[in-house]
Amino acid sequence: MRFANSLNPTEAELRAWAAEAGAAEPTGDWDLVLSWGMEPGRLRLLVDLAADAALPNATYFLMALYTWVSFAARQKDFDSGRPQYDCWLDVAKGVRDPAVKRWRHRARRIFQGVDSFDYESWWKTFAADASPA
Repeated sequence: MRFANSLNPTEAELRAWAAEAGAAEPTGDWDLVLSWGMEPGRLRLLVDLAADAALPNATYFLMALYTWVSFAARQKDFDSGRPQYDCWLDVAKGVRDPAVKRWRHRARRIFQGVDSFDYESWWKTFAADASPA
């Protein structure tokens, strides 16, 4: 799969990559690349892709969702961005995929300041969700 710009992929490119079994990341740390440019539309797309069990690369997009929260929560200005990020999570309302639901619930608790962000436990949760049952 080729991208016009792997640092700013289009929705069509992301959907095509998600559906391609065995697709390699177009660039190193692509989950971080997808997280850096996060906005509500991109977040909705990543949620949709992560929640679609029919896609061979759905777990990669779940990882990108976890990466976004991990990246955001470790920024110096995180406290000022919390309310905005929390509102963005509304794009995942109604999702049925259990792993994405758990991600949203935990992210919301972090964004609302109910739980503090703990890097190790955050990624342990992802690892548990990413492992085959």
